[in-house]
Amino acid sequence: MSNLVLIPTYNEAENIHGLVHAISSLSVAFDILIIDDNSPDGTGTIAKDLMRLYPNLHLLERPEKAGLGRAYIAGFDWALQRDYQYICEMDADFSHDPADLVKLHAACDRDGADLAIGSRYISGVNVVNWPMGRVLMSYIASMYVRLITGMKIMDTTAGFKCYRREVLQNINPGHIRLVGYGFQIEMKFTAWKLGYRIIEVPIIFTDRRAGTSKMSGGIFSEALWGVLRMKIVSIFRKPRRIVT
Repeated sequence: MSNLVLIPTYNEAENIHGLVHAISSLSVAFDILIIDDNSPDGTGTIAKDLMRLYPNLHLLERPEKAGLGRAYIAGFDWALQRDYQYICEMDADFSHDPADLVKLHAACDRDGADLAIGSRYISGVNVVNWPMGRVLMSYIASMYVRLITGMKIMDTTAGFKCYRREVLQNINPGHIRLVGYGFQIEMKFTAWKLGYRIIEVPIIFTDRRAGTSKMSGGIFSEALWGVLRMKIVSIFRKPRRIVT
């Protein structure tokens, strides 16, 4: 298996079975790694039970909730210790349509992207069931990131992505400083600074079907100030490719 999907979870018991089934039914085969932060609602226990039914499902358990970025870093480390060539990431709440994994994979495998982004804003504003205030906050955040960094990416905070293995090896996610949604920005920024080809694939983002949102004001605050620090640091410290 050369394709992997990373899915961080915290209290996603209502969604996990349906999501694993949907991914496992796609026309392109994906392994799945659930990265569970000791969910009180038993998400990890459900994942363990599902592993008996889905041989493509794996579970990485962490002792406590420690931020989205740290969960992904643990998942990237796990993936790079194995022979996966395309490593995707997505949310567990069905806000990302599992069927769109096929489009992200094709953007890399067929169309030559090094990083494919499932973009809410590349073809208008494609967000369903979000209050207008949250849509504006997200859209303006991406505008701010483009202004500060110079990136041309429309959806800079997107968390639905597919990486070529080499990109992650050269980014070295363990060196990423931001831990919340700023993590998604810093990963894209580092890939862009390394000169990788980034393609945005239009998707429709739908607010979660079940469970509770993990979004908070602190997440946006971290991204706001973290992006500024990230840009300043990048002026003096330029990343370079080590693995080719």
